[in-house]
Amino acid sequence: MIDSILAVTTEEIVPGMLMVLLMVAVYAFIFALVIICLVRVSRYFRTAGKEQKLIRMELGKVAEEIHLLRQEMKGDKDSDSPAQ
Repeated sequence: MIDSILAVTTEEIVPGMLMVLLMVAVYAFIFALVIICLVRVSRYFRTAGKEQKLIRMELGKVAEEIHLLRQEMKGDKDSDSPAQ
């Protein structure tokens, strides 16, 4: 009689335990994803200011080069025109 009771309870407990283990695994996976996302966001915000400064410096250099090229082209056009 005890064997039959144990057999019935193990049949009911094992699928429930598997479901609990599966849910724990899913929650652990979601928790790990959240932690990974937080680490990446914190790294981004830590380096974002430096990156923006570097980009501004590069854009300033390009703008200065364009300005000098325009002045050269304007000077060439003025020297090519006939003097009156």
